[in-house]
Amino acid sequence: MNALSPHPDRKSPVPEERGRAMYRMENDSGIYRRIIRATGLFGGVQGINVLCSLVRNKIVAVLLGPEGVGIISLFNSTSDVVSSVTGMGLRQSGVRDVAASRACGGGTDRVIAVLRRLSLFAGLLGAMVFIGAAPLLSRFTFGSDRYIWGFVFLSAALLLNALAGGEQAVLQGGDKLRLLARSSVAGSLLSLAISVPLYYFLGIAGIVPSLIAASFSTYIFAAIYSRKAYPRSVKVTARIALREGSPMMRLGIFMTVSGFITTLLNYLLIAWLNRYASTSDVGLYQSGYTLVSRYVGLIFIAMSSEYYPRLSAVSDNDAEVSRQVSRQIETTLLLLAPLAAVFLMFQAEIITILYDDTFNAISLYTGWAITGVLFKGISWPLGFVLLAKSRGRLFLVTELVSDVTSFVLNVLFYMMWGLEGLGAAFLLNFFLYTLLVWAICAVRFSFRPEKRAYPVMAITVTLVAAVFMLLRAGAPYSVPSASALVLLALAYSAVTIKKRLGK
Repeated sequence: MNALSPHPDRKSPVPEERGRAMYRMENDSGIYRRIIRATGLFGGVQGINVLCSLVRNKIVAVLLGPEGVGIISLFNSTSDVVSSVTGMGLRQSGVRDVAASRACGGGTDRVIAVLRRLSLFAGLLGAMVFIGAAPLLSRFTFGSDRYIWGFVFLSAALLLNALAGGEQAVLQGGDKLRLLARSSVAGSLLSLAISVPLYYFLGIAGIVPSLIAASFSTYIFAAIYSRKAYPRSVKVTARIALREGSPMMRLGIFMTVSGFITTLLNYLLIAWLNRYASTSDVGLYQSGYTLVSRYVGLIFIAMSSEYYPRLSAVSDNDAEVSRQVSRQIETTLLLLAPLAAVFLMFQAEIITILYDDTFNAISLYTGWAITGVLFKGISWPLGFVLLAKSRGRLFLVTELVSDVTSFVLNVLFYMMWGLEGLGAAFLLNFFLYTLLVWAICAVRFSFRPEKRAYPVMAITVTLVAAVFMLLRAGAPYSVPSASALVLLALAYSAVTIKKRLGK
């Protein structure tokens, strides 16, 4: 049974030609335009979402104080844990199946119907768990029975989140990226508009209604745009949905387990640091990691919205997969390199603006880590190959190896070099992970990057590494030389992107 087939009991009519009409005939400049356009679109969406979040957080801090912020954080954390388990990763795996069925030229409506039914199951499961475990969750999270009914009512948010995830997967996998972007922005704005009056008039009592309203806002716009693009035309029974959706759930479960292991090992590292070193070092590490992740994270999030479904659509054609991955690696590095170089040049000022002078020590970590992000720019597009080809078990194994390696390196390097060692561990781990996924893709899927990708990889990594080493040396010539390299990185990326776009 082919997990990519829209009808699991029926052989896909043209498996080797999947996605040819949509992507294979697209010329080189067309692919680059798609990537840059999608990155700009979803980068802007992420910016608006972050702005709405900052405004909401500011209002909450003023109206509810630290207690209100803490309660919201605890409710959200608990909801995230439960939904990550009961959601079965359908938000991610559903994208792949919708994109693959669309590339086949048939069966998309049936796959979407299965996904929507499974999302309903996942939402109801999460809601029932929340309701059933409400007394336990209240006692464990807050130390009392005071918030039992809060968890009971929040079960509605888990249901809405699961349904919203299914509709968002439909839009993303169906290549309706502009509709996905509009629904995300509209949901964020409506959520902000509803939350502010609730917090103002109800105070802490408005927290649960506000969280439910936020989930409703996300769902209602995702559903409106999704059902406009893909109206319900096929009905499937619960039994059929479970049978035909089993490959989708299986891949999603592997992704969920992988995410859980990552979270667990990160928790163990933080706990070890807190016992072996100090809470201060934990704070510095978390601040540095968050700074690096948020600084470049928008690029990866924005790109994945378009890249994952595009790769899934051609997943049966190894040569076309290599072509798409090569283009993605090139574009990712050309965007990352100037950002990383500028960050290295002004990291002291960035840290002072976002935190304060007492956090300057995190530059020992961020210098190494931001350089390591370049290797993430290579390994990240390769890692999606395993998901696009529905190799969930292989994906889980590679992520497990990477997570365990990261944990061991972090412990060893911290014991030798302190906070700077954690940054070096970040860089080395992503370098090793790049070698691992590159080897797997080369051996299992005949991955062969195009020749022009090699100089882009070599030049961007070399430029950023050189800036880092010069600034770390602290010699009299370091700053002028590093400044020249930063300008060179900016110029190289701009010229190369312009050339790739055919301008």
